[in-house]
Amino acid sequence: MSEARGFSSSTEEKFEPSQGGLRQGGLLVPFSKRLEMNSKLRRFIPLVAGIQVLVAHAQTDEQMDHFLSLSLEELMEIEVTISTDTRTPLTKAPATVTVLTEEDIKATGATNLVEILESVPGVHVRANQFAFRPLVQFRGASATQTLLMVNGRSTRDLMWTSGIFWKGLPASAIRRIEVIRGPGSALFGADASAGVVNVITHTAGPIEYSEVGGRVGSFDTRAGWVRHGTRWQGYEIGFTAEISDTDGHAPFIEADGQSARDQAAGTAASLAPASAQYGWRNTDVRLSVAKGHWHLLADYVRHSDLGIGLTGAGVLDPVTRASDSRHNIDLLYDNERFARNFGLSASIRYQHLDYTSGNGFFERPPGFDGSWPEGVINQMRSAQRDLLLEASGLYTGFSDHAIRLGAGRAWEDLYRVEQYVNSGTGPDGSPLPPGGPLVDISDTPYAFAPERMRHRDYLFAQDVWNLSSTAELTLGARYDRYSDFGGTFNPRAALVVRNSDKLTTKFMYGQAFRAPSYQELYAETSFSLPNPDLRPERSQTVEVAFSYAATKALYLSLNLFEFHQRDLIRAVPVEGLSKNQFRNSGDHTIRGIEVEGRWQVRKDLRLYANYTVRDHDDDPFQTFDQPDQDGYLRADWGFRHCWNWNLQSNWIGERVRPPGDTWAPADAYWVTDTTLRYSAPGPWEFALSVRNLFDVDARAYTGRSLPDDLPLPERNYYAEVRYSGL
Repeated sequence: MSEARGFSSSTEEKFEPSQGGLRQGGLLVPFSKRLEMNSKLRRFIPLVAGIQVLVAHAQTDEQMDHFLSLSLEELMEIEVTISTDTRTPLTKAPATVTVLTEEDIKATGATNLVEILESVPGVHVRANQFAFRPLVQFRGASATQTLLMVNGRSTRDLMWTSGIFWKGLPASAIRRIEVIRGPGSALFGADASAGVVNVITHTAGPIEYSEVGGRVGSFDTRAGWVRHGTRWQGYEIGFTAEISDTDGHAPFIEADGQSARDQAAGTAASLAPASAQYGWRNTDVRLSVAKGHWHLLADYVRHSDLGIGLTGAGVLDPVTRASDSRHNIDLLYDNERFARNFGLSASIRYQHLDYTSGNGFFERPPGFDGSWPEGVINQMRSAQRDLLLEASGLYTGFSDHAIRLGAGRAWEDLYRVEQYVNSGTGPDGSPLPPGGPLVDISDTPYAFAPERMRHRDYLFAQDVWNLSSTAELTLGARYDRYSDFGGTFNPRAALVVRNSDKLTTKFMYGQAFRAPSYQELYAETSFSLPNPDLRPERSQTVEVAFSYAATKALYLSLNLFEFHQRDLIRAVPVEGLSKNQFRNSGDHTIRGIEVEGRWQVRKDLRLYANYTVRDHDDDPFQTFDQPDQDGYLRADWGFRHCWNWNLQSNWIGERVRPPGDTWAPADAYWVTDTTLRYSAPGPWEFALSVRNLFDVDARAYTGRSLPDDLPLPERNYYAEVRYSGL
């Protein structure tokens, strides 16, 4: 199916919260506040390995009361519209889906998308030393194997995956988050190899009430937001905005990436010990206008005054104040009753991205190698514009079948690349003298990327076949053709069997791919050479999943998976070349188990837990920045009618070093957060959050660039107030 679908509104009634929804990636997402589920497991099976199972967390106490009042049979028949384009009972959904609702996010005190994602089985969010950028990783794979979307649109760019300064999404803009663990290329195209995250914003549907809010907290953090929805002459109009400012986490770095070079050369250029500066400002504005079958979305996101703290080589950079912006305009059409037994969806999506490093990057400090009195500076700017056209139809005229066919075309144009350097290669191909002025190498083969357009065409098909009252088979495939590296075909299949009123089993298979980035295809750096002959990375996943409703109050799920990757792209030494070159270098297999459960202990108390184990092949392609084991615990207690207390804890296991690295493994850690929320009988709501409650010395794995790895935030506090009205 597709990567960008329209707004589901076959009649004007579709904008009502109980019926409406946003189609993304060919999926209809309802706005009703339902709970979906998660799944996890704990042993490895080489034969079949897992897809995912769904366990539901309820969203509010009232909804939980209703949820628990359902019989087991009724529970299994709750309808969802994830991973297919038709309403499907929860246990029949042909993928492992986790849904995090606005209430889930609010209860935990999360202020940003990335703070809640680690609660999902199989997901690890690693803070990168460069700009403290969050890298979302699924099932032991690298972050490049994860597809991140907002309202069905990919956040990827041609050079920097989800953006060189990507910072997630403010929680105030989010209606719900949908996560698919496992392959998604048959649905969404490139990069959906290990998992997919799709954020549904409030502007994706009708905004039922207005809200203003504010937050203050540690690191001199301030945020304010507004949300408003109205109807005007038959149009549904929605608006959200948040402006925030923070000095950011400022970890103290005892030794940086320059320190070791100083020791070897007998110099003292490193700025360590010192704090890395990670402050930034954020502006997030979103508007929607909808009527009938049409929906217009317009978004503007900007990060400014952004300190990167450390370069990619782990060198302290106190100079850089970078910025970026992203503009999206999407026109979506969806009519489920376009003709008899036929629904039609179409979309036109435009996106513009731009990045600038400002007065940085400060790649090496003054005095590096006894030269460069002002340091090694690398100033970079780029801009990209994209256009996507897509149309698809759903035919339901055949008995027991729902068949969708569609096609699309996309243009991605990196139309501006500027670079100024005082080190490396000059515009004529000659080495630049040490300590010289900045030189413009834009529009030369030595710039960090070429100004170049990529276009792609794709076709997709899916059939949901109801075999019997207890079995359903979903078959799908997608073919993508790229202008720069050729075509790729990715099928999927899922058989869902309802074994009994309590047990459902899923058998799933899918293939996926990651497209080579412009950095890998065309950009020469001080460390690596490009390779225009690269093939896409490929993968296949086999999964088996079990969901079990032990009682009305206890739900368990078990997931086993085997994720095999091939043609992995790595920068490797090549005989006769002075630098490493990107090559399709090898294969790697990850097997894993994901287990999760939810227990409604009492009407006012619910518990949730998940645990993941991953087993990698012993080869150089393992992602050592992720743990082999991790877990998550959560408790929600509602008391005295208006109060809610949330306690959650993430456990990240030990992270080993690659062969030949003699440094000690990165230690395991528990990070515990707690939030106390008071919802007054009137329109006011107050919350107090403590993050890293026990002030644990937790660290993100950084490889060999930082000897002591990257310290994560110490104990920190936030206070929040909201006012909601009609």
